[in-house]
Amino acid sequence: MPSARSLRDYTTDPGALFVLPDDALLKLIHDEFEDELRRLKSAYSVGGRREVNISSKSPSSILYGENYDEVNRTLVGVLTLKWIYNGEYDTLVANQADALKLSRQSFQWIHDFYAYSISNPNELYALITSIVVNDIGKDEQLASDYEKKTGENITSLNHDMILLKAVEAGILGCLDRLSEEDRTDIIRGMELGAEFNFGQLAQAENAPACLSSLAKMKGHARSFRLRFQEQLLDIAGAAGHLDWTCAKKLTQSNFDAYHTVYDVGMGIIEDGLSLRAGYDMVLARRLNLLHERGFRLLDLNVEDDRAFARLLCMSSVAELATAELYSRVWSSLDENVRESLRKHLNVDGSVSEPAVQVTYIPALITQAVDISGPSTVDDKERALRSALHYLCRVMSAPDKPDGPVSVIERNVLSTLKGIVQSPLFREDPTILETAPIPESFAAKMESEEQ
Repeated sequence: MPSARSLRDYTTDPGALFVLPDDALLKLIHDEFEDELRRLKSAYSVGGRREVNISSKSPSSILYGENYDEVNRTLVGVLTLKWIYNGEYDTLVANQADALKLSRQSFQWIHDFYAYSISNPNELYALITSIVVNDIGKDEQLASDYEKKTGENITSLNHDMILLKAVEAGILGCLDRLSEEDRTDIIRGMELGAEFNFGQLAQAENAPACLSSLAKMKGHARSFRLRFQEQLLDIAGAAGHLDWTCAKKLTQSNFDAYHTVYDVGMGIIEDGLSLRAGYDMVLARRLNLLHERGFRLLDLNVEDDRAFARLLCMSSVAELATAELYSRVWSSLDENVRESLRKHLNVDGSVSEPAVQVTYIPALITQAVDISGPSTVDDKERALRSALHYLCRVMSAPDKPDGPVSVIERNVLSTLKGIVQSPLFREDPTILETAPIPESFAAKMESEEQ
């Protein structure tokens, strides 16, 4: 039976909203976004390995009686908003490794950062709407519905672009419930997200050319702030399909990386920071974090160091032992492999020299290495070496899409799921080295004049 008060009613009183038990809050979200959550039930997921046994029911089990990965990831993002408002630090960081745990100081920054949005009923409702719809583009039916309505096949586009197209075609009615100002700002944030992925910059997964999308946000700092708030909750829920009792991925190192993205964005939007300088801020902060923990200081003006710094960012390396493991493997690569990676990892992206963005390579590398898993150090090094050989092949493949392409996207999700997550990979990681190279798509196009 629906709640006597709707979510919209509750947003005028966040104290009452976030004191609700989890079951009641989740059912309130379900009642408001039933169609959107139904789509998330069908969305594809990256999977992964559960590190702890969870006795409590997952959010999707509470609502539907079974587990749906993307529903759980999304709803853990909503629950994180509750933990932030209530100051539930211990809940948010539960099951985070001690060495990676979000600090209380960072938690307080997050609490203060969200305070205005939560206190503004329209903005709170817009933020929750944004959280719920963020990953709906992963539902294959959404692209099918769009094609039925418009005749255009968009299945090759990334899930953020599919979402934006569907919104523009009027397929997601939930945005019509927003005020005009909030709807405009949320859609502007989606437009940014279709071209620019916060997580990809936080992990140095994309190329400097992709940051040009941030320059288009000049004069729209509120829209950027709302998008950032949604993205921080997205990372909070990123492991929600494996552990829904906490914000497992909102660790200190990941928060630092996302906070850096916010600083980069605001620097470009308001202070005229260059794209390369913004990108290198991400690399530099990761290197400083590792240097504070005893790792050698790398020089971003040296090509080999800069390429290795990207690899450390891609893998969210935050501990000295892990950084040293990666360093040993990097140093042991065949010179032709290392030279190729050095070259391609340092391409900014232009029509004359397109950069290659290997989507899902952070997940592929980290799951291959499985740094907290039971394998030996030698096994982890072998797995990383094979992953880097594969990355080299994917980045150096010569084909490119037609047109003035400045960033080429090659998506390795199928390799992650079909090879790295298979038992055979643990027995022989070299099978990854001969995996197929994904098809090339245009991640960023420039105007013909450029």
